[in-house]
Amino acid sequence: MLMLKRTVDLTPRVLSIPSPALTYVPLGQFGQGARKVSGGARHRALASSDAIDGEMGPANRQSPQCEGDELWLWRFLLAGRPFGATGAAVGGPDDGATWLSPAEHALARRLPRTQMRHRFMSERIALRWIFGRWFRCAPADAPVPAATPGVSSFECDSPHGKVWIDMAHAGLWLFVALGHGPLALAAHAPVGAVAEIAEDSEVLAAQDPFAVARDAAHRLCLARLAGEGDSLASGANVPLLAHPYVSVPYAGRTRYLYDISVGSRLTVVAARDTIVHRMRGFGWQN
Repeated sequence: MLMLKRTVDLTPRVLSIPSPALTYVPLGQFGQGARKVSGGARHRALASSDAIDGEMGPANRQSPQCEGDELWLWRFLLAGRPFGATGAAVGGPDDGATWLSPAEHALARRLPRTQMRHRFMSERIALRWIFGRWFRCAPADAPVPAATPGVSSFECDSPHGKVWIDMAHAGLWLFVALGHGPLALAAHAPVGAVAEIAEDSEVLAAQDPFAVARDAAHRLCLARLAGEGDSLASGANVPLLAHPYVSVPYAGRTRYLYDISVGSRLTVVAARDTIVHRMRGFGWQN
C-alpha cells in the first residue's frame, strides 16, 4: 500500500499587490485647503500660517478627508528640542511646547530620561499640529487622544469619523500614519539591527545590514498590527521582500505591507488588514 507523506510549508505565501497611487505633499501644505503656501513655509512643520484666518473662504475652511482605502503619512524632522528645526522662538506661538496641556507636561516630567521625554513631547506636538490643522483650530485646542507615555497607537475621532493612528521614530525622524481601520507603522535604521536579530537567525546576521534592518521593520510592523506589541514577530519567518507592496498571511489573517522607505538607509513600513489604493505623504520629499 502506497503511503503519502503530508508536508506542511511553514513559509508564508508572500504575494505582490497593486501599487497604491502615491501623492507627495509639502508638509506645510497639509490642512491649508486651496491656499497654496510658498517659500520656507512649504517645508516647515510649524509656521505663522498655522493661525486660523476668519476671513478664509469655504474652500480653505473645509477639512481634508481621508478615504477608507487611503493612508496618510507624515515625516517630521526633530532637532534639538521637539520641532526646533522650524526656527520657532522659545515660548512663541510657533513653539510646539506651548501647545501641550499641563497634564502632558506633567507626564513628560515624570519620564526618567531626556530621550524619553523628547520622544513623548514630539509625538504630542505632532498630534496637536495635525489635529489642529485638520479640525481648523489652534493646536493647543485640538481634540487629541489622551496621552499615555510609551503608547504610540491610538483610535480617535476625526472630522470625518473614527481613525487609527500609529507613530514610529528612527534617528532624528518621527513618522506618523493615519487611516480608517487598524494599522501599524514601523521604522528601522541599520545601526544595531544586526545585533538585535542575530539571536534569531545567524543567516540574517551575516547579510547586508540594510537588508536586515528592512526585514526587522517588516516583522515588527506585522507584530504591532497583530497586537503583539513591539517585539519582533519571531515566528513569522517573513522573507526579505523583493516588492515593496505585498500581502502576507500572519496571525490568522492576510496582512498588507507597504514599504515606504526613505532612501536606502532608513526603512519605513506600514501594515493594514485591508488593501490601500492611495497614499499621501506629507513632508516625505522635503
